[in-house]
Amino acid sequence: MPGYADPAAVIVTKFRDLAALLTRNATVLEASGLPVEVTALRSSVYRDVAAQLALLVETELDLAAGNPLVVPLHAETVETLVVRRFDRLADQLTANARVLVKGTSDAVMHRRARIYRDVASQVRMLAQHEVDAAAARRIQAERPMPRALAVVPSQVARQAATRAPRVRAVFVDKLVTEIAKRRRQGWSVARLTLWLRTSLRDPQTDHVHPCARKDFVRYVLDLLAGATMPATSGQAVA
Repeated sequence: MPGYADPAAVIVTKFRDLAALLTRNATVLEASGLPVEVTALRSSVYRDVAAQLALLVETELDLAAGNPLVVPLHAETVETLVVRRFDRLADQLTANARVLVKGTSDAVMHRRARIYRDVASQVRMLAQHEVDAAAARRIQAERPMPRALAVVPSQVARQAATRAPRVRAVFVDKLVTEIAKRRRQGWSVARLTLWLRTSLRDPQTDHVHPCARKDFVRYVLDLLAGATMPATSGQAVA
């Protein structure tokens, strides 16, 4: 029925998608050929969080069971529930991290706790994406969509590369093209950052890739929109 939504179905879909992503990332790590001591801890945490999500899905389905009615809700109400569930999951993962390191100096436990906190951070970014997407939907009818990309990706890749000097230029060029494509599809800064953090994280160093930082993503989007003009002769690149 138009204007009606089943919040349980929305939440279940979001949780299943996140569980599938984590399981896929764990599988990629395990098949990467890197040493087990490098990949095992992170992949096990990913699979553990995916299992927690499966339990949360069952909980949502149980809450909705026995109610044959489609609950009349505004889109904002569903959005609020989804954000609340994501925030609750992030809180649980952060609490897991605290329990792991309480009263111990074991390096493995502390590293495992860092991975839980990292996943919690990504979950909070998903929650922020839901907020951003809802805000974009609310203003879409009130004002035109953001202006078209003023500069083609290949023209900004060189300038964007100055923010990541250790990354090969050919990689930045391809990355800018992918960011531009997703921006045209309406992806928010938070969603783009989350995608890059998931795609580019180096399991060997456990560090966030320089191109997966929010300030880098925002800078590239400014370049693509023409907000930051290319440096001219005699001017330093920002």
